[in-house]
Amino acid sequence: MLSVIISFLTWLYLAAVRCVFRLLWLPTGPTKFLLPPIDDPALVQSARTLALWIRQRKRSAESIVEAFRRRVEAVNPIINAVVDERFEAALLDARGIDQRLDACTQEEREEIGRAQPLLGVPFTAKENVLVKGLSCTHGLVLRQGMKAERDAEVVCRLREAGAIPLAVTNVPELGMWIESSNILYGRTSNPYDVSRTPGGSSGGEGALLASCGTPLSIGTDLIGSIRIPSFYCGTFGHKPTSGWVSLDGCRCLPYKNYLNRKITVTGPMCRSVGDLVVFLETVSPSAAGLAAKVANTDIGALKIWWVDSLNSPWCRRTEPSLCEALHTAHYHLHNSFGATTCQFQWPIDMEHSTDVWRNKLAEESKDEASLLTDMKNRQGTVNLLEEWLRWTFGRGRHSFSLLTVSTSFRYFYKKFLDPRFSWRNTQKIFLEILGQNSVLLTPTMPAVAPFHGELHCFWKDMSFTAIASATELPCTSVPLGLSKEGLPLGLQIITTPGNDHLSLAVAAALEDKFGGWVSPSPIIV
Repeated sequence: MLSVIISFLTWLYLAAVRCVFRLLWLPTGPTKFLLPPIDDPALVQSARTLALWIRQRKRSAESIVEAFRRRVEAVNPIINAVVDERFEAALLDARGIDQRLDACTQEEREEIGRAQPLLGVPFTAKENVLVKGLSCTHGLVLRQGMKAERDAEVVCRLREAGAIPLAVTNVPELGMWIESSNILYGRTSNPYDVSRTPGGSSGGEGALLASCGTPLSIGTDLIGSIRIPSFYCGTFGHKPTSGWVSLDGCRCLPYKNYLNRKITVTGPMCRSVGDLVVFLETVSPSAAGLAAKVANTDIGALKIWWVDSLNSPWCRRTEPSLCEALHTAHYHLHNSFGATTCQFQWPIDMEHSTDVWRNKLAEESKDEASLLTDMKNRQGTVNLLEEWLRWTFGRGRHSFSLLTVSTSFRYFYKKFLDPRFSWRNTQKIFLEILGQNSVLLTPTMPAVAPFHGELHCFWKDMSFTAIASATELPCTSVPLGLSKEGLPLGLQIITTPGNDHLSLAVAAALEDKFGGWVSPSPIIV
């Protein structure tokens, strides 16, 4: 009986919050279909296709970079995703590539393509990933004007593969929230509806990628920072096995043990599964042969676990449209491939999913500088009471999101070390259940992209993504069309470490069936 009462009160609270935010946005007028049409066929192509066009001289690298430059300039005033760019330098890079290719025979170009599979393809990165010469503030006011002095290792590897860095995109302050907004650069909006969030912390990448402002994105994921923006913005994203992609240079402030972290990963966001695979093979020695493994995966031999709800009275129920999309997906895998499907029962109370995540984070951060020190750019420690007062009177130096998170970390840190929420015990259970030949389909979040600021009222929404981060499980985000409101639907596919090819193969099967990314603006080419 108590559970029923709690569920009802939770539903009532969530309904009231949604009503308030709808009313707040009502006077603003139209918020959908604001992006200009896509007028260049290059903008909707995969990174692999663009690289092929460039090698075969169907399009010059310069014309490709120029097309994406124009697109960024067209959409950025609407979505506010890009915070710094190197357009002129990128065009110079592209001209050099064109001159090199024009001097080669077709056979020589193909040989170059094998060594540099992304030659001439532009890419972007979230702002905390270092790109030499571009902003590296992590949304922190005290770092305003700071530029990266070197490239992150993942950027170096993409450059070595011939790709061209184009811009860096908006993030929440210090990456510590799942909406991309900060005092320094403002708020990024969802391209499908600017009243909605694109998520975070890779929200700038998600919004720009969905808007066709980039064909290839670098994200990082701590609690869902690749998967949540991918879901809200209708793109593919992959949280790889921990350690597959280097974290070197993926943080603006130095950390002693950051490179050995397992809770944080670097990974790709793309508009096709094939591009996820190419990205991983390009930047990670651990992903060698991944494309062949994905192609050779027998989906019919997999066990497909699925769960459509957090099954806790304290958590929001998954919206019907997302449940329907998930069920349609696992029915397809069963009916078309003969895969065994089975409903999954959470081995823990998912009300505590974020507590398990905090337990993992606390363990990996125990010898590092505190969040309060980071907020001061390592020049002392902030006084939370002072910062809250400054924010209250409109003179804040930090976002409401970061102040809330830092206050939680400051006063509830002991709870994070509670052995009841041991991430190791939880990981062991998940590994035993999933084994080496299965995947788990879950919602990414229990609701489609919410209004800006609405997520502050729904802390438990991160439970689906938090549990995978806490237990070091790789995941692939897959779009599954649009809701009746015109917002992206999707799910995440979880598997066990080292078995990324399983979730990617299932993602490819779902892409073939449901079509993948859907443009938020008209395509007139």
